[in-house]
Amino acid sequence: MTGGASELDHTISAATAQRIADAVPRNTVRAYAADRAAFRRWCALVGRTPLPATAETAAEYTRFLADGGALRADGRRSGPAAPRSIDRALSAIRTEHRENGYGGLPDLFGARRILTGLRKDRAERGVRDRQAAPLSVEDVRAMVGACDPGTLAGARDRALIALGFSMMVRRSELVALNAIGDLADRPGGVEVLIRASKTDQEAIGDTVAVHYGSSPATCPVRLLGAWRERLAGVRPGEGPLWVPIDQRDRMPGMAGYSGKPGSGRLSGQAVGIILRTAAARAGVSTEAVTAHSLRVGGATAAYQAGNDPLKIARRGRWKDGSPVFLRYIRDADKWKHDPMDGVL
Repeated sequence: MTGGASELDHTISAATAQRIADAVPRNTVRAYAADRAAFRRWCALVGRTPLPATAETAAEYTRFLADGGALRADGRRSGPAAPRSIDRALSAIRTEHRENGYGGLPDLFGARRILTGLRKDRAERGVRDRQAAPLSVEDVRAMVGACDPGTLAGARDRALIALGFSMMVRRSELVALNAIGDLADRPGGVEVLIRASKTDQEAIGDTVAVHYGSSPATCPVRLLGAWRERLAGVRPGEGPLWVPIDQRDRMPGMAGYSGKPGSGRLSGQAVGIILRTAAARAGVSTEAVTAHSLRVGGATAAYQAGNDPLKIARRGRWKDGSPVFLRYIRDADKWKHDPMDGVL
């Protein structure tokens, strides 16, 4: 036998390829697919090669995104892209090259220089990346109160808002919950299983102890229990905890349900819509309210209540020293503690 690797040594089965693909979070897959498609459209427009792409092509595309944004399928531009969006697009292009045997390509030296210049320019002009607005405890109370508990949608939305705020969840974690296997009733509340998260790519899993709240009207345990009863009355057995509900207050499995066919699981995008709808009904500003508002709002409220930042970070599953979490704390702290108190 010869010592060199054969062609077979460099091939993998379809089943193995599928396992590798399944390890990538679905949200990342969707985002990367959109970024790669936009890159190919631009390459076709200007006559460049998308795979393998050169360093010059990557640099030109970075400038293109910074100036007017990605090229949509209908030929329109999405508007000047933020640095984070460009960074993701470059990652999508780079990983596609690696997946196709072009590891290390394209060289992003020039593209990164352009991206650095863009960040400096935005800073000089006072432009900041759009951040999700944190919901306060008062906001949550008003939003929960604006939901009609007599309807399926109202019962679901009350529980979703209160539980999401209490757990400081990412929307992907929230919509992934199942009604039976991920919830365990305990004397002090309910234990919720997070099967996998952004900071748990190995899917080891984590549990969050959700305690009874001090106010029955916004208690996440009581509101969740009320929704679970309503859900079980329509769909007994295991399934998604959060389900889509149509305009006539019907969920999948009910006669006359008119929603889109699918898995029967609420989408992450729908969580943001639910929050903005509840906020509008409650008279809460909907500006910059997204599904992430539950996460940042819960962390901010917990810190303002005097709780230990380390325990807050553990509950929200932030990595140790997370700059994002530290920014939340700094934003809450700047009006809580004045380092110039007693100086001027």
